[in-house]
Amino acid sequence: ALVRRPARYALALGGLFVAAAAGGDRHGRTLHVERNFFGVVRVTRSDDGTFVRLVHGTTLHGQQRTDEPGPPRPMTYYHEKGPVGHLFRTVPADRVKRVAVVGLGTGAVAAYARPGQEWTFFEIDPAVKRIAEDPAYFRFLSSCRAARCDVVLGDARRMLARAPDGAFDVILLDAFSSDAIPVHLLTREALALYVRKLAPGGVLAM
Repeated sequence: ALVRRPARYALALGGLFVAAAAGGDRHGRTLHVERNFFGVVRVTRSDDGTFVRLVHGTTLHGQQRTDEPGPPRPMTYYHEKGPVGHLFRTVPADRVKRVAVVGLGTGAVAAYARPGQEWTFFEIDPAVKRIAEDPAYFRFLSSCRAARCDVVLGDARRMLARAPDGAFDVILLDAFSSDAIPVHLLTREALALYVRKLAPGGVLAM
């Protein structure tokens, strides 16, 4: 019946959007939301106020505790006891000078950066870049200990193609669109590109 009454339909639909933005869900209360070509990105705070989270679509893309002083600890997929933590424990820090990370999220991987290193994140979504660089939401990038910690905006495959061959000691592939990996980052040609960009003895982590 509402469809035949456009004004009421618009008001009802608008009310649903407002309620969704202002209310909470399993990820917490929404603090910020952006919609663009790449989908909907939200920053939320847990109901108890302990965690700030980045949500893309329905998928959690990282979180940070709000009740701990000092540099934030990597959490969720990036926890020090998880695969990313294992990677940077396994590869000696003195062998890692330049790191490329495909996919930014909250910037949590930057917690593993060490002084003297150069880190480059490749991120296609400008909304994600803005959010990760805003210390009001996440402090992983602003607390990064690397000599350089840059975020390159654009398609990672194209941006990496411009880098010199052998440029990186570690390339970490961590790109997701909601809960799916972009297919063009997983082709044979893409993998051959990553290998070309690795320094001798370098590590490609997926």
